[in-house]
Amino acid sequence: MAKMEGKGGPAPNGSGVRNLALQIERDITLGRLSPGAWLKQIDLEQAYGASRLTIRQALERLAERGHVELLPNRGYRVKEFDPQRFNNIINIRAVLEVAAADLVAGQLDKDSIGKMQSFAEDFSNAVASGTPLEQEQANRAFHREMLRTCPNRDLIDLIFDLRDRIPVSVQREKYSVPMLQRSAQEHFQMIELLQSEDRQALATLVRKH
Repeated sequence: MAKMEGKGGPAPNGSGVRNLALQIERDITLGRLSPGAWLKQIDLEQAYGASRLTIRQALERLAERGHVELLPNRGYRVKEFDPQRFNNIINIRAVLEVAAADLVAGQLDKDSIGKMQSFAEDFSNAVASGTPLEQEQANRAFHREMLRTCPNRDLIDLIFDLRDRIPVSVQREKYSVPMLQRSAQEHFQMIELLQSEDRQALATLVRKH
Protein backbone atom coordinates (compact mmCIF):
# COMPACT_ATOMS: atom_id res chain seq x y z
CA MET A 1 0.00 0.00 0.00
CA ALA A 2 1.23 3.48 -0.78
CA LYS A 3 2.61 5.51 2.07
CA MET A 4 0.55 8.55 2.91
CA GLU A 5 2.45 10.19 5.74
CA GLY A 6 4.65 9.26 8.67
CA LYS A 7 3.88 9.54 12.36
CA GLY A 8 5.63 12.84 12.56
CA GLY A 9 4.04 14.23 9.40
CA PRO A 10 1.71 17.22 9.17
CA ALA A 11 -1.82 17.22 10.52
CA PRO A 12 -4.11 15.27 8.19
CA ASN A 13 -6.22 17.16 5.70
CA GLY A 14 -9.76 16.25 4.74
CA SER A 15 -8.69 14.59 1.51
CA GLY A 16 -6.11 12.39 3.23
CA VAL A 17 -8.59 11.22 5.86
CA ARG A 18 -11.26 10.58 3.23
CA ASN A 19 -8.90 8.58 1.01
CA LEU A 20 -7.71 6.47 3.92
CA ALA A 21 -11.29 5.82 5.04
CA LEU A 22 -12.08 4.67 1.50
CA GLN A 23 -9.07 2.33 1.49
CA ILE A 24 -10.07 0.73 4.79
CA GLU A 25 -13.71 0.54 3.70
CA ARG A 26 -12.67 -1.19 0.49
CA ASP A 27 -10.60 -3.72 2.43
CA ILE A 28 -13.62 -4.42 4.64
CA THR A 29 -15.85 -4.78 1.57
CA LEU A 30 -13.42 -7.20 -0.09
CA GLY A 31 -13.09 -9.26 3.09
CA ARG A 32 -9.47 -8.39 3.75
CA LEU A 33 -10.66 -7.09 7.12
CA SER A 34 -13.26 -9.55 8.37
CA PRO A 35 -16.30 -8.83 10.60
CA GLY A 36 -15.28 -8.71 14.25
CA ALA A 37 -11.60 -8.03 13.48
CA TRP A 38 -9.95 -5.57 15.86
CA LEU A 39 -8.44 -2.50 14.21
CA LYS A 40 -5.35 -1.69 16.23
CA GLN A 41 -4.07 1.74 15.33
CA ILE A 42 -0.42 0.69 15.38
CA ASP A 43 -1.16 -2.10 12.89
CA LEU A 44 -3.11 0.28 10.65
CA GLU A 45 -0.26 2.82 10.76
CA GLN A 46 2.11 0.18 9.39
CA ALA A 47 -0.36 -1.25 6.86
CA TYR A 48 -1.49 2.06 5.38
CA GLY A 49 1.53 4.27 6.07
CA ALA A 50 -0.62 6.89 7.81
CA SER A 51 -0.25 8.87 11.01
CA ARG A 52 -2.13 7.92 14.17
CA LEU A 53 -4.29 11.05 13.93
CA THR A 54 -5.26 10.28 10.33
CA ILE A 55 -6.06 6.69 11.30
CA ARG A 56 -8.25 7.82 14.19
CA GLN A 57 -10.18 10.32 12.07
CA ALA A 58 -10.67 7.75 9.30
CA LEU A 59 -12.01 5.24 11.83
CA GLU A 60 -14.41 7.87 13.15
CA ARG A 61 -15.75 8.34 9.61
CA LEU A 62 -16.15 4.61 9.15
CA ALA A 63 -17.99 4.39 12.47
CA GLU A 64 -20.42 7.06 11.27
CA ARG A 65 -21.06 4.99 8.12
CA GLY A 66 -21.62 1.82 10.14
CA HIS A 67 -18.58 -0.11 8.92
CA VAL A 68 -16.74 -0.17 12.27
CA GLU A 69 -17.73 0.29 15.88
CA LEU A 70 -15.96 1.78 18.89
CA LEU A 71 -16.06 -0.24 22.09
CA PRO A 72 -15.21 1.91 25.14
CA ASN A 73 -11.79 1.13 26.61
CA ARG A 74 -11.17 -1.52 23.94
CA GLY A 75 -10.91 0.22 20.58
CA TYR A 76 -12.35 -0.13 17.10
CA ARG A 77 -13.37 -3.32 15.35
CA VAL A 78 -15.07 -4.20 12.07
CA LYS A 79 -18.78 -4.26 12.70
CA GLU A 80 -20.70 -7.50 12.35
CA PHE A 81 -23.20 -7.32 9.50
CA ASP A 82 -26.63 -8.13 10.94
CA PRO A 83 -29.43 -9.59 8.75
CA GLN A 84 -31.76 -6.63 9.32
CA ARG A 85 -29.20 -4.17 7.99
CA PHE A 86 -28.63 -6.38 4.96
CA ASN A 87 -32.37 -6.44 4.20
CA ASN A 88 -32.66 -2.67 4.74
CA ILE A 89 -29.91 -1.93 2.23
CA ILE A 90 -31.28 -4.37 -0.35
CA ASN A 91 -34.78 -2.89 -0.09
CA ILE A 92 -33.54 0.70 -0.43
CA ARG A 93 -31.36 -0.25 -3.39
CA ALA A 94 -34.31 -1.89 -5.13
CA VAL A 95 -36.33 1.33 -4.96
CA LEU A 96 -33.46 3.45 -6.25
CA GLU A 97 -32.42 1.05 -9.00
CA VAL A 98 -35.97 0.80 -10.35
CA ALA A 99 -36.09 4.60 -10.58
CA ALA A 100 -32.70 4.72 -12.30
CA ALA A 101 -33.58 1.97 -14.77
CA ASP A 102 -36.69 3.89 -15.80
CA LEU A 103 -34.53 6.93 -16.55
CA VAL A 104 -32.11 5.02 -18.77
CA ALA A 105 -34.71 3.06 -20.75
CA GLY A 106 -34.41 4.25 -24.33
CA GLN A 107 -31.15 6.10 -23.62
CA LEU A 108 -28.66 3.32 -24.37
CA ASP A 109 -26.92 3.26 -27.74
CA LYS A 110 -25.53 0.22 -29.57
CA ASP A 111 -22.11 0.71 -27.98
CA SER A 112 -23.56 0.57 -24.46
CA ILE A 113 -25.71 -2.43 -25.29
CA GLY A 114 -22.63 -4.21 -26.66
CA LYS A 115 -20.66 -3.45 -23.49
CA MET A 116 -23.53 -4.63 -21.30
CA GLN A 117 -23.71 -7.85 -23.28
CA SER A 118 -19.98 -8.39 -22.77
CA PHE A 119 -20.17 -7.66 -19.04
CA ALA A 120 -23.19 -9.97 -18.70
CA GLU A 121 -21.15 -12.75 -20.29
CA ASP A 122 -18.21 -11.98 -17.98
CA PHE A 123 -20.49 -12.29 -14.96
CA SER A 124 -22.00 -15.52 -16.23
CA ASN A 125 -18.50 -16.97 -16.69
CA ALA A 126 -17.44 -15.74 -13.24
CA VAL A 127 -20.46 -17.44 -11.67
CA ALA A 128 -19.46 -20.68 -13.40
CA SER A 129 -15.77 -20.69 -12.54
CA GLY A 130 -14.63 -17.37 -11.01
CA THR A 131 -13.88 -16.14 -7.52
CA PRO A 132 -16.38 -14.09 -5.48
CA LEU A 133 -14.26 -11.01 -6.15
CA GLU A 134 -14.35 -11.64 -9.91
CA GLN A 135 -18.10 -12.10 -9.69
CA GLU A 136 -18.48 -8.81 -7.84
CA GLN A 137 -16.27 -6.95 -10.32
CA ALA A 138 -18.16 -8.28 -13.35
CA ASN A 139 -21.53 -7.61 -11.74
CA ARG A 140 -20.51 -4.06 -10.85
CA ALA A 141 -19.23 -3.43 -14.37
CA PHE A 142 -22.56 -4.54 -15.85
CA HIS A 143 -24.64 -2.31 -13.59
CA ARG A 144 -22.24 0.61 -13.94
CA GLU A 145 -22.60 0.50 -17.72
CA MET A 146 -26.36 0.02 -17.50
CA LEU A 147 -26.72 3.18 -15.42
CA ARG A 148 -23.99 5.21 -17.13
CA THR A 149 -26.43 7.36 -19.12
CA CYS A 150 -28.73 8.11 -16.18
CA PRO A 151 -29.05 11.92 -15.99
CA ASN A 152 -29.41 11.87 -12.19
CA ARG A 153 -25.84 11.23 -11.09
CA ASP A 154 -26.63 11.76 -7.41
CA LEU A 155 -29.04 8.84 -7.67
CA ILE A 156 -26.31 6.65 -9.17
CA ASP A 157 -23.84 7.67 -6.46
CA LEU A 158 -26.35 6.63 -3.80
CA ILE A 159 -26.92 3.26 -5.47
CA PHE A 160 -23.23 2.39 -5.60
CA ASP A 161 -22.64 3.75 -2.12
CA LEU A 162 -25.24 1.27 -0.88
CA ARG A 163 -23.63 -1.52 -2.91
CA ASP A 164 -20.32 -0.82 -1.18
CA ARG A 165 -21.90 -1.14 2.26
CA ILE A 166 -22.35 -4.89 1.88
CA PRO A 167 -19.00 -6.74 2.15
CA VAL A 168 -18.19 -9.41 -0.43
CA SER A 169 -17.92 -11.95 2.41
CA VAL A 170 -21.52 -11.20 3.43
CA GLN A 171 -22.72 -11.45 -0.17
CA ARG A 172 -20.95 -14.79 -0.47
CA GLU A 173 -22.94 -16.09 2.50
CA LYS A 174 -26.28 -14.74 1.29
CA TYR A 175 -26.19 -15.72 -2.39
CA SER A 176 -26.22 -19.40 -3.33
CA VAL A 177 -24.98 -20.69 -6.69
CA PRO A 178 -28.55 -21.05 -8.06
CA MET A 179 -29.26 -17.45 -7.06
CA LEU A 180 -26.13 -16.24 -8.82
CA GLN A 181 -27.01 -18.23 -11.93
CA ARG A 182 -30.49 -16.68 -11.94
CA SER A 183 -28.93 -13.25 -11.54
CA ALA A 184 -26.69 -13.91 -14.55
CA GLN A 185 -29.70 -14.77 -16.70
CA GLU A 186 -31.54 -11.69 -15.50
CA HIS A 187 -28.74 -9.49 -16.84
CA PHE A 188 -29.48 -10.69 -20.37
CA GLN A 189 -33.20 -10.16 -19.79
CA MET A 190 -32.54 -6.59 -18.66
CA ILE A 191 -30.72 -5.87 -21.91
CA GLU A 192 -33.70 -7.10 -23.92
CA LEU A 193 -36.16 -5.02 -21.89
CA LEU A 194 -34.00 -1.91 -22.17
CA GLN A 195 -33.88 -2.33 -25.92
CA SER A 196 -37.65 -2.81 -26.17
CA GLU A 197 -38.25 0.03 -23.64
CA ASP A 198 -40.69 -2.15 -21.69
CA ARG A 199 -40.51 -0.05 -18.54
CA GLN A 200 -43.09 -2.00 -16.56
CA ALA A 201 -41.44 -5.37 -17.12
CA LEU A 202 -38.02 -3.80 -16.52
CA ALA A 203 -39.13 -2.36 -13.19
CA THR A 204 -40.48 -5.75 -12.09
CA LEU A 205 -37.26 -7.51 -13.08
CA VAL A 206 -34.93 -4.94 -11.46
CA ARG A 207 -36.96 -5.04 -8.25
CA LYS A 208 -36.67 -8.85 -8.13
CA HIS A 209 -33.00 -8.82 -9.16
